[in-house]
Amino acid sequence: MRRFWHVRSARTLALMITFITLLTVSILLALSCILRLVSGQWTGPAEQVLNTLSGMRLNDSLAVSVMAVLAVLGLVLLLCALIPGRRQSILLDTDDPGAESEQAMSCRGISTLVGSAVERTDSVTRASVKTTPAWVHVSVQTPAHSVERVLQNVQTRAQSVIDGLPLQQAPKVKVSVQQRGGN
Repeated sequence: MRRFWHVRSARTLALMITFITLLTVSILLALSCILRLVSGQWTGPAEQVLNTLSGMRLNDSLAVSVMAVLAVLGLVLLLCALIPGRRQSILLDTDDPGAESEQAMSCRGISTLVGSAVERTDSVTRASVKTTPAWVHVSVQTPAHSVERVLQNVQTRAQSVIDGLPLQQAPKVKVSVQQRGGN
């Protein structure tokens, strides 16, 4: 059973910006209505907007511009809902092939596991790990002159961590070593 939304993130940034914009407009509209009820008159900006809207026709340039902006906003919201973000997790193997649920591990969690294992490798002073569903990029710094030995040790350690996880498709490990400091 494949769950499409389980392994992909939502487009939260575009949705959040749209939400904040619509919330601001709604609050200003509610505030204008409350002030109208209290004072019996519309506020200056609200009265100008109402006068503009009352004399507007559908073929006016302002009306067409507003309709175009609303259409683009609706299209952006529709695309945000339909097009998922990039994958942020990797599915795990399960013992029960008929299971109704799936289990996944986040790419950030895999990066943390690989990073902590790689940092314990001899001659590694600093490690940085970035994980996608296809690749695990490990970048380490070492003061050692024998960069090849450190590269092999880090590659072996990172691959053993990935091999120890029950992943359906294990990402490939890519290691880069930078020599910093040392005598």
